[in-house]
Amino acid sequence: MMKYEVTVVDIGELAKKFFNEGTVVLFSKKEMPLEMKEISVMHNGGKLYEDIKAGDKLYIGEKVYTVTAVGEKANSNLRLMGHVCLKFDNEKSAKMPGYIHLERDSEPFCIEIGQKIRVES
Repeated sequence: MMKYEVTVVDIGELAKKFFNEGTVVLFSKKEMPLEMKEISVMHNGGKLYEDIKAGDKLYIGEKVYTVTAVGEKANSNLRLMGHVCLKFDNEKSAKMPGYIHLERDSEPFCIEIGQKIRVES
């Protein structure tokens, strides 16, 4: 079942530096605070149909990652602002309330404008 889907519409200049650290700061373009623009991956906004949970699959384009942990505020932030911090670090418990942790493999990590980001159960 599809829980969430958005399209990447812009990527801040500094956001790509965080990719090497396995971090993606997602914001809906219309809800994003101006001071977050440089570090954010902006999307067109979308509806969260069902809470994201450990074990769900997150797709960036055709690449798939398994959700390993979800912070207590991540789903509500995603609903309200289209905002969440994706951490590709294999953590089994959330380190911050707004984080969604995911498995990380050894392949280089990249997000491009026009790619879809979706979550399925």
